[in-house]
Amino acid sequence: MKLYLKRNRSNVDAVAEYNEETKTVTVLKGSTVSETIAYSEKFRGAKSIEKSRQGVVVENEVVEDVVFKSASTAANFVTGASTNGLTAWKDAEGKSLKQHLLEAGGHDE
Repeated sequence: MKLYLKRNRSNVDAVAEYNEETKTVTVLKGSTVSETIAYSEKFRGAKSIEKSRQGVVVENEVVEDVVFKSASTAANFVTGASTNGLTAWKDAEGKSLKQHLLEAGGHDE
């Protein structure tokens, strides 16, 4: 299933593919990620975002598909901040991944 995450303020414009069998989210090549990464006491994921962007993000553009085990990790990678992937990723109609999972009868992060 194709998913989208857009944030006008930070120029984020990402497209991902959700695999229902493996429950992985693949951020697709060509997606635009935030220029900044939020470094704060509360958010401990900044370093891992930095690490996961190395070699796959050039000038805020994803240059190869990147697979994540969780929707939130994929969303953090894209937004550069702590983000609930279940609600941030939406399909073309604007329905969240969380809504899809609830309708499918499963709830995974």
